[in-house]
Amino acid sequence: MTSGDGWTICASGHRHWGLFGAAGLLLADGERVVLQHRAPWTHEGGTWGVPGGARNGDEDALAAALRESREEAGLDGADVEPIGILVDDHAGWSYTTVVARPRRQLSPMAANAESVAVQWHAVSDVDSLPLHNGFALAWRRLRDVPAPLYLVLGPDVASHPLAARLASDGVAADRLPSGLTAGGLDRLLPHIIPADPAAAGQPPTHSQVLTVATAAELHSLV
Repeated sequence: MTSGDGWTICASGHRHWGLFGAAGLLLADGERVVLQHRAPWTHEGGTWGVPGGARNGDEDALAAALRESREEAGLDGADVEPIGILVDDHAGWSYTTVVARPRRQLSPMAANAESVAVQWHAVSDVDSLPLHNGFALAWRRLRDVPAPLYLVLGPDVASHPLAARLASDGVAADRLPSGLTAGGLDRLLPHIIPADPAAAGQPPTHSQVLTVATAAELHSLV
C-alpha cells in the first residue's frame, strides 16, 4: 500500500483513486505499445490500459509511473527512455501518462494480482480492445508519439540551473520552436547534453534536436 492509496473527490465532484493524483507508463516502440489487462476485481476490471496507480505524497509523476510499471509489469526503469507526458486534469486531481521508449528488447509480464496480462499490442489494434475509459480518452492523443527531444547546451549555459529544471519538468508543447513537435503530448522530457562533438551521448539519428546557446533561449523554454 502506498501513501497515496485511497479515493478522493475532485473539485468537479468526481471520485478518483489516488489521494495525490495518479500516474502510469505507456511504453511505445513505434508500431506497438504495452498495455495491461486489468484484473476483474480492480476499478473497471477486464479492460485494457497502462500500468499505473496512485502517486505517493513524495513522488513526482515520472517516479510514480516508473514504480507502478515495475510493480505491475516487471519493467525496470533503467530499460526505458521517457519521452514526454500527457496530463488529464480533473479540477485539481490529475492522471499523468508518461510515454517512454524501450532501450532494449523487453518482455513485459503480469507482475502482480492487479493484472491478468501485460503485453505488447500493435497500435492499429488498440481501438478494437475493451479500453479503460480514462485511457480510451487519452489514447486519441497518446497514439501520436513524437521523436525524443535533445537539448544541446552551449558552454555559456551548460551549468545553468534552468537546464536541470527543464530536464525534470519538461518543455511544454507551446514552448517548442517551429519545426519541433510534441505530437499529442503536453510536455517533452528532454535529454540534456553538451555541445561537444567529442562527448558521449550525442543525439541519435531519429530524434529532435534543439541547440541552446544563451540564457534567454533557456528562459524561452520554461
